[in-house]
Amino acid sequence: MTYDQFHNIFNRYYASLCVFADRYVDDKALSADITQDVFFKLWERRTDFTDQLNIRSFLYTAVHNRALNELAHRKTVRDHEDMLNRFTVDEIFHERVIEEETYRMMLEEIDRLPRQMREIILRALEGMQNKEIAADLGISVETVHSLKKIAYRKLRESLKDEYYFLLLLLILKNTL
Repeated sequence: MTYDQFHNIFNRYYASLCVFADRYVDDKALSADITQDVFFKLWERRTDFTDQLNIRSFLYTAVHNRALNELAHRKTVRDHEDMLNRFTVDEIFHERVIEEETYRMMLEEIDRLPRQMREIILRALEGMQNKEIAADLGISVETVHSLKKIAYRKLRESLKDEYYFLLLLLILKNTL
């Protein structure tokens, strides 16, 4: 096949092959790329073709196959994106469950503390400093410091049985 023959074949089939590819991939730019790739392959294999019927058959079959390959590739990409999205959603779900369960267990134990210790610990969890807690509760900073220290000790003692569970939850959170 000479360059002039190739050029005539290109002009004769290019537009219809683009439309043909677009019926599969529904993307005009991609259809044009597929068609151009097929014409490139035709040029590379130009010595293999002896008549017009073989060329036309090759062009439509090659465009058809490339379009189907593109659809399969898109499906694979979508499947991987879906898997990643599910993994992310599952990861977020597990993290929230771990955080909520840990927080719930800790709050249960805080609720068992004497009233003043409970008030101090809850305010500390809100980010208040000892000085602010003392002013808010109308007690001395030293009392806040002492009661907070005792409260932390009581919490460690009361949560010691759950310590391994909490540790496991935190480890799982960091590995998911």
